[in-house]
Amino acid sequence: MRFKMRFGLILVSMLLFLAGSAYALSAPDAVFFNGKVVTVDKGFTVQQAFAVQGEKFIAVGTNKKVKALAGKGTRLVDLKGATVIPGLSDNHDHMFNTVRLTGRGVDMIGVSSKAEMQSRLKKAVATAKPGQVVFTTLGWAINPRPTRKDLDEVSAEVPIALVGSRRGVAVYNSAALKLAGITKESPTFAGMPVPKDASGEFTGASPGFPAAMHLLAKLLPPMTQAEEEEVIIRGLKERNALGITSIRELAVWPEVVQAYYRVWRQGKLTGRVGIGLEFPDQVNTAKHLATIGFGGDFGDQWLRIDSQGEEPWTPGAMANQPYTELMLTLNRLGWRPSPHSSADANRGIGFDDTTNQTMAAYEAADRAASIKDKRWYLEHMFFVTPEQIARIAKLNLIISTQDNGYLPQLAYFPKEKERLEYQNPVRSWLDAKLVVIGGSDYNGPTPDELHPNNPLIPFYFYVTRKAKDGSLRNVAQKISRPEALRIFTANTAYASFEEKIKGSIQAGMLADFVILSQDLMTVPDDKILETKPLATFVGGKKVYSAAGSKF
Repeated sequence: MRFKMRFGLILVSMLLFLAGSAYALSAPDAVFFNGKVVTVDKGFTVQQAFAVQGEKFIAVGTNKKVKALAGKGTRLVDLKGATVIPGLSDNHDHMFNTVRLTGRGVDMIGVSSKAEMQSRLKKAVATAKPGQVVFTTLGWAINPRPTRKDLDEVSAEVPIALVGSRRGVAVYNSAALKLAGITKESPTFAGMPVPKDASGEFTGASPGFPAAMHLLAKLLPPMTQAEEEEVIIRGLKERNALGITSIRELAVWPEVVQAYYRVWRQGKLTGRVGIGLEFPDQVNTAKHLATIGFGGDFGDQWLRIDSQGEEPWTPGAMANQPYTELMLTLNRLGWRPSPHSSADANRGIGFDDTTNQTMAAYEAADRAASIKDKRWYLEHMFFVTPEQIARIAKLNLIISTQDNGYLPQLAYFPKEKERLEYQNPVRSWLDAKLVVIGGSDYNGPTPDELHPNNPLIPFYFYVTRKAKDGSLRNVAQKISRPEALRIFTANTAYASFEEKIKGSIQAGMLADFVILSQDLMTVPDDKILETKPLATFVGGKKVYSAAGSKF
């Protein structure tokens, strides 16, 4: 027995020696040094240098320690004091459904007046071919909102679709409505009523979701597979320029998953994508998921099925009882939900009803089989009460939130100052030991903000509680910059069960990182939003370099 133990120790020692020798003979591909490397590891340590080999970090530490690993073929990159952070995440993106409506049609991005909108449409109508539908990009904001009559002033004969949002919201002229089969005798589309004014005339507005999506699809020319793939490639590159290396792509229908799959097969993804899978016929969600043959969290480090998507949710799209039954089914099948879970008073729903009913369904699922370690999501958590936070904490749920409070309040937000002040209570969530992740709910550019999905916008709001107009929103809910950075890096990796492979700059992790124009952790508050990526790397490969950058 003693001989066997001694032989075993010798064998282990030899293996360790050989492994160490092999490691020493395998020099890193690149060494980055002379930087401020904000690792976002458990201790939030700051280092000087790191080494990359293949897709991973293989060493992080002092300049001397890491540079000593360099071999003849190692590329040496002097960071010249630049700050480096892990790659950022957008955890509530709608990339495909939005980007597909920014690159085709009459460009309306940034348009804020009816006159300019009509001028651009007139030029397109003048060159339209017979039977062609003239349609636009989204990205405009015109007050008051245009109507059918405004578009009929451009043309009542050529069909026009003024596209307003990724969810199919649009304004149509009379010719477009007629082409879609919407008439006084047939005033519905896909089973939903088409809006009318007080006199009974069509306003030109879309029916509700998802009928709006089907109507838009009926009138717009279908995209080719190549066009779909280009949307994904372009959208990811736009995000790379913002320092984003991972997204959770919610509200994705199966045909879009197929497009992502093709781009993945081609090796052209420049960001990591988690899919929130949805179906046009929401009432059949459980049936569809049951036939797929696998649960959520399926895929690899580039493309994976993360969860069931944002739709359906309760009570906006599904009554409480069938929604509870859906949650029980998801739990049994191994799927995680990520439902729209907060106030939606513009649909006549009370500010707490959605959260309370979602929680009731989650609690029922937990009673059937514990969900406490399954990292179920709650999306759009804006107006959460302390009592609701306690319920959420008991189930150890993931809070997915945006930058509500930074922009002017919508008309259907609560009027009570106390309630408004408490929106996005990030400090309270963290104090309750909840994992918080941040996302944009991307709806595309606007005249006021061309890049509303810049993660530094919510980062800035969370650490300052200062709105875009300079007003403050409950400064007691401020969090620290390290806490805010975790929300867009390490926390997001944890939420998707990927904390062992990404989200921080540590040996063995995927080499997703961003070189910044200034030190995000120390610049004055009013300079945070001036921070820009100089270069973005995904899996050790540079996917973005700013103009004039030496990286």
